[in-house]
Amino acid sequence: MRFWVNTPFDTLPGEGGRPMRYWLLCRSLAAAGHEVVLWSSDFHHVTKTRRPLEPVYVADGFQVRLIPTRPYRKNISLRRVNSHRQYAHRWSSLAREAVAGGNLQPPDGILVSLPPLGLFREAARMRRHWGCPVVVDIQDAWPETFYRLLPRGVRWLAPFLFWHARRQARQAYRQADGVSAVAETYLQLARVSGCRAPTARFPLASPLPPGVPEAKPVAPPALKLCYVGNLGERYDLATLIDAVQRLADDGVPVTLTVAGDGPQRPRVIEAIRQGAPITYRGYLDDEALQACMAGCDVGVVPMFPDSWVAVPNKLIDYAAAGLAIVNGLKGETQSLLDRYEAGVCYETGSAASLAAAVRRYAGDRDLLARHRRAARHLAEAEFDAAHIYPAMARWQAERIAKPNGANPEN
Repeated sequence: MRFWVNTPFDTLPGEGGRPMRYWLLCRSLAAAGHEVVLWSSDFHHVTKTRRPLEPVYVADGFQVRLIPTRPYRKNISLRRVNSHRQYAHRWSSLAREAVAGGNLQPPDGILVSLPPLGLFREAARMRRHWGCPVVVDIQDAWPETFYRLLPRGVRWLAPFLFWHARRQARQAYRQADGVSAVAETYLQLARVSGCRAPTARFPLASPLPPGVPEAKPVAPPALKLCYVGNLGERYDLATLIDAVQRLADDGVPVTLTVAGDGPQRPRVIEAIRQGAPITYRGYLDDEALQACMAGCDVGVVPMFPDSWVAVPNKLIDYAAAGLAIVNGLKGETQSLLDRYEAGVCYETGSAASLAAAVRRYAGDRDLLARHRRAARHLAEAEFDAAHIYPAMARWQAERIAKPNGANPEN
């Protein structure tokens, strides 16, 4: 069958980043004998730069087609909203032109990521034109993840203020021929919004390193923390920096390595300038990122519980690298860490709470070693890309072969 997959956010073959969800899904679909086109943006969401890639190329068994995208500097901005809207429209235009010109055949099925909003509407139009079923894959809860940006006193107004975005999301959930998601939290959101199509959970996953050296309960010169990922506003980085400085001031041997980029980079650089025991590595390619985590003991997930993030990519990265985890999220992430005994939690916004969590590892190296072993076991049991994405590819093929007709377009 011919599959089209569309997401503007993930890394792509040829640019040096680690393979992520849709790259790995396309690889699995191609390995199963399907003809796959991955549509994506020519604008790199993390680095905010143009991708140095050809507009159309073949890699890893599938074709990649880049959509010219209006740039934006801030993740939370009207310019980004407009960019996503334009991206969806341009995809529709380029797709129709490619089919009309004989460069592509119409797809047998389409999968679109959510976010961004707007992709499903264009995919639904293609469904009407070509008769191809459409599957929605939920990576994040939009617009719910933005509710926390409002002052607490007016947060009850969020459903009304984000009415148009909520309407777009509900239409996608209700009208899709299938809905998959990275977490059960998002599937529940889809069902509450009226989804009656088949649903399935396929967690974020990563190719696991072939082996992680067993953590020994010894006391190295310093406990090495790391944070990898976006330095966006929804991350509790101010608390993390404050906690690391407090620990250093109290004589606790601890260091923090930060790998990533985003709006809070100046905060990190300023902390380093003031003498905090922090190293900033910037945005790393896959090989450098793996080496960075291999040299650390603990990975930090400084995310606010009201962010609507269920299970973040960085949790998978840390677990795959065999790092103990200090976590600020509740819900599914904390449940996984509790079940596998792979980490400790802290209260976001409280540097004292985060410092206390880190002290547990600094003062008990046996606990650190146990949690590091358990984290790797968590990755092998829950986040192994070698199992998850072939299963997701099979499910997608079933949805295309047996489309759901229960969701009217209204």
